[in-house]
Amino acid sequence: MRAVLLGALVVLVAGCTGGGGGKLDSPAGLVPWTSAKPTQLAAKPVKAAAPCRASNLRVVGAGLLFTPAVTGGTGRLTLRNAGAHACRLTGRPSVRAVGAVPSPRQDQEPLPPEPATFPDVIPPDTALLAVPKNGTATLDVAWRNWCVPVAKSATKPVPPRAILVTLPGGRGGVEVGYNAVPSCDSPHQPATIGVRPFQPSPLRVAKPWTSGTVQATIQSPHGAKAALSGKRGQVVTFVVVLHNASSLTVRFNRCPLVVEMLAPAGRPEVHQLNCRAAGSLAPGASRSFEMRIKVPADAPSGANGLFWELDPLGARGPEAVSRIIVAAH
Repeated sequence: MRAVLLGALVVLVAGCTGGGGGKLDSPAGLVPWTSAKPTQLAAKPVKAAAPCRASNLRVVGAGLLFTPAVTGGTGRLTLRNAGAHACRLTGRPSVRAVGAVPSPRQDQEPLPPEPATFPDVIPPDTALLAVPKNGTATLDVAWRNWCVPVAKSATKPVPPRAILVTLPGGRGGVEVGYNAVPSCDSPHQPATIGVRPFQPSPLRVAKPWTSGTVQATIQSPHGAKAALSGKRGQVVTFVVVLHNASSLTVRFNRCPLVVEMLAPAGRPEVHQLNCRAAGSLAPGASRSFEMRIKVPADAPSGANGLFWELDPLGARGPEAVSRIIVAAH
């Protein structure tokens, strides 16, 4: 998805705005913005469970699948609570490559939490206080500069057996598979493993909110031909036009969420669609919804990519792409 965003942003900066499928006309009567918070993201009081032990955790999938970064690679590990009860999985573990012969010196670097990746929806951190049975949590790792020392014998070097994730507080370790080691960029420097704290897993994708075919386009409140613009730190209002392209009446009984992001500096914002005021969409009908997004304080001046998606926990669509021109001052 990051590669998709980057490619779309290049198109936007070049001067092209986008939308979903065909020419859509905005009808009269704008469905107003709602500031209601999604219930899925409400920070509910959670009674902390006993700390998780490594013996009760299982690796989901193949482990750490590293993808190339500017230097080294980054990977995400998902751990499942296979115990009989909920447990607490908080803090930052120790991460180390084990079993290599000979093994380079390894340094661990603490990293801040990883921002959500569009269009994932991440629950509050309080979810980690009581990860339920079969519930999951994630761990992001950055690994760079694996320089194998020169062996004193002619024995062929042995790669690491696994990545060992050791829980805080002496609660054991989990050996995790991996797919590649990073290149040697600085032969006289140690390998560095950057470790972020445990984070809640993205909410699971469920049943789509409708079986109808819905398209979406973004436009300015001042008309389809007007450009969207704003200043750093300002909230920009825009309009999303939803069009029912199916032969079914689209109803808003199952109210979907909305995820939006301003790239490259923004982070995903998750909002609740104003379904109470939406009514229904007859076949071929369209309806306009007021939307809002905050321009990050560090957004670059000029064209920034505006990404919008309906129902990130179900159909993951429709999507719409446009741009906001950020003023230099």
